[in-house]
Amino acid sequence: MESPVMNIRQLREAKKMTQEELANRLGVKPPAVSKWERGLAYPRMDNVARMAQIFDTTMDVVMGLKPVSA
Repeated sequence: MESPVMNIRQLREAKKMTQEELANRLGVKPPAVSKWERGLAYPRMDNVARMAQIFDTTMDVVMGLKPVSA
């Protein structure tokens, strides 16, 4: 089964945030955010939950299980 593509980049750009700004809010390094957005690594569930709060959406949307609403 193929992994879903995360919606992190789309959500981050909609909030007009840089990778560095998101990384700082999550307490991770910017290369981690870059890897998540490119599908080279996956965030821990606590970071997915925090991104859902930051982006005012659900964890399912962050993880790409549901589409980003317009």
